[in-house]
Amino acid sequence: MKGKQFIIVILIAVLLAIGVHFYFNKGRSQQAGALGGQGPMPMPVARCLTQEVVNYNEFTGNLDAVESVDIRARVQGFLRRIAFKDGAFVKKGDLLFEIEPETYQADRDRAFANLKSAESDLVRAQQDYDRIMEAVQTNAVSQQDASRAKAQYAMAEASVLSAKAALAQAELNLGYTQIYSPIDGKISRRYVDVGNLVGASDKTLLATIVQIDPLYVYFYVSESEYLNYQQNLRKNMAEEPNNLPVYISLANDEAYDHQGRLDYMDNRVDPGTGTIQIRGQIPNPQDRLYPGMFVKVRVPVKAVPSALLIPEKAIMTDLGGKYVLVVGENNVLQRRDIKLGGPLDKLRVVTEGLNGDEIFIVGGFAMARPGMPITPMPADGPPSGMMPGSGGQGMPSQPSEKQSPAEASREGGE
Repeated sequence: MKGKQFIIVILIAVLLAIGVHFYFNKGRSQQAGALGGQGPMPMPVARCLTQEVVNYNEFTGNLDAVESVDIRARVQGFLRRIAFKDGAFVKKGDLLFEIEPETYQADRDRAFANLKSAESDLVRAQQDYDRIMEAVQTNAVSQQDASRAKAQYAMAEASVLSAKAALAQAELNLGYTQIYSPIDGKISRRYVDVGNLVGASDKTLLATIVQIDPLYVYFYVSESEYLNYQQNLRKNMAEEPNNLPVYISLANDEAYDHQGRLDYMDNRVDPGTGTIQIRGQIPNPQDRLYPGMFVKVRVPVKAVPSALLIPEKAIMTDLGGKYVLVVGENNVLQRRDIKLGGPLDKLRVVTEGLNGDEIFIVGGFAMARPGMPITPMPADGPPSGMMPGSGGQGMPSQPSEKQSPAEASREGGE
């Protein structure tokens, strides 16, 4: 009886061994079928793209108006008229406000009458002086009378000059009752309504006007960045130091669509912060930008004539850092550690680790391992025309209307 039980146990063990063997052989067969049969796994590959890239430094800046004017009441009176709509664009010479003019018209008329009276007194003094000087020749009058006539004539001349000055001031005050725009720009809301007394105690602020196109952008650079600018920009960009391109981006934008020129650099470094102020001028024909906005600023610092770029998707990361899997001898994958520069669209600048001749995988990362043989296949639709065997032609380094040059921000250094 015991012998039969032993035989049954042996048979069960044999059957289990056969089942396990069959199961694993079937799994390997299915895996081999999924990999396309016998042989290395096909994987998409690409080559480096070589082109000129401009390195950029990025800063935070703020916009300011090229011209800004406070409109104030220069004479006292009741505000009679407002000739603009709040927030409108105004031209130089447009009427903005009118203060009641009657008082100043009366002052002007009074000054004009005083001038006529003074001119009449001058004519009479001139005639008296001429007659007395003739009488002096015949000793008909004394020298004292002659001196008195001369003094009266001089006083009459002074009265005329004073009356002319008073008339000019009266006309000037009358002119201040109508306030015109001194510049082209966008006007604020009115700060005083019609019917209010203005200019009583001080020069009442009525509105402000700021020029919208173009605008200034101000930002600060550190001393080290300034020295780097001096070293690289003048040598590599062949530009005047105060006529270099500058690009800005709004807070909700990714692209640096607004291009201008640097036009001012402060004449000293602030010893408290170790920074120096830079200013650029940005065209704003669509009035999208406004003074006071905070913006991201990008300034070119160095041109790299033959930079290496690879797709972002080809870059892998582990505890050892960034690396790519290149196709080595006999199509065996090899790990290649790299150092990266700045981003460029869907590409990334490689500063160390590649020489430009390598072929690297751009897909199949879940199964790819160093030392694994593969069958290289052209990548489907790689960015910027990057195909195996490409001649290294890429985007030009000159900006188009809506695109800045091929660029790498300071995120990855130079």
